[in-house]
Amino acid sequence: MRPLRSQELVESIIALIDREGLGAGDPLPPEHKLMTEFDAARNSVREAVRTLQALGIVDIRHGHGTFVGTASMTALIPSLLFRTRARSREDLSGLHDLMEVRQILETDLTQRVAAHPPAHLLDALQECVERMRVPGTAPAADREFHQLIGAAAGNDLALELIRLFWEVYQQAESLVGPTLSTSDTLVAKHQRIVDAIRGGERTAITEAVRHHFDEIRERIEAREGRPVSGPAGP
Repeated sequence: MRPLRSQELVESIIALIDREGLGAGDPLPPEHKLMTEFDAARNSVREAVRTLQALGIVDIRHGHGTFVGTASMTALIPSLLFRTRARSREDLSGLHDLMEVRQILETDLTQRVAAHPPAHLLDALQECVERMRVPGTAPAADREFHQLIGAAAGNDLALELIRLFWEVYQQAESLVGPTLSTSDTLVAKHQRIVDAIRGGERTAITEAVRHHFDEIRERIEAREGRPVSGPAGP
């Protein structure tokens, strides 16, 4: 049998996890069994397991073994951050793309939530808005606001993506300098989203979420030396 190439071995171990029905926290077969199962050298197995660890698919606990991981999206932060920064060195296209994808995702999730808002969601969102008025609490309240909407939409993958985009954006925002928003404008942007959810009108929701991203869009265009385009379409 031809020795498996590294990527083939990674895919084979993933297939084994799926075939055996292993879930997060379950132990992976020991190294020698993986070597036998795939007719692979020890170094090849170790390299594949390290790759899976970097992806969050397995968790190596030294002295205890290797276990199936949660495959958290946070494992993608370094590569997405590198891609965003690399593409943004000349024209900020990477940061613009990140912002645009996040806007598309949050617009759809907010519209879904507004169709059947869970009990107490509007109260929780309003509480976040009020906390944004308090110095020092705005960043945490802002983050919680968007995660509440993502969680209410009932899509775990989308919620993880919101968290991922937030982390990457926070680390890449320095490319366009500090925010120009005041606490009053931050509050107003989020209050507009709350009011749009309460009203349940899709166009109003689209405009409210778009307005939320206008400031970073304008900062990107100003940094690139282009005339600010003004409100963008949905």
